Amino acid sequence: MVKALIVLVLGILLLGGASFGGWTAYQKYYVNAHEEPKKVEPPPKPPTAFVRLPPLVAPMLGPTRVEQFVTVVVAVEVMLEKQPMVQANQPRLTDAFLTALYGGIADKSILNGSLVNIPAVKAKFMEAAIKVVGKDAVHDVLVQAVTQRNL
Repeated sequence: MVKALIVLVLGILLLGGASFGGWTAYQKYYVNAHEEPKKVEPPPKPPTAFVRLPPLVAPMLGPTRVEQFVTVVVAVEVMLEKQPMVQANQPRLTDAFLTALYGGIADKSILNGSLVNIPAVKAKFMEAAIKVVGKDAVHDVLVQAVTQRNL
């Protein structure tokens, strides 16, 4: 009778341990695996504003004469609190962009053959804007239109 009681208690303990292990494995691998992960929202972007500049026109010189005119329309995306400062420096920005445009045309760093490479123009303008108004003010430079008129 004692042997039967010991076997019964050991059986109950083994059955209880197996049940607990199965329940733990179920909770760990099955229930948590089917829950959708919580979406972490990125922090909100800082408010920005746009400062539009007048169209920039530069001649593209050939070996003997002007071959075409390049016109670029640009808007600068700036931090909202820096917008008045950037608008006050708009003539300096226009000058820096014209200097960058002329320099890029002269050394052909913004040209693919006779076509204007827009990402290269944007990179040059971004550099110029950071030099004029600072990195903390400029968020992006948006090249809105590029036209080339052959002569």
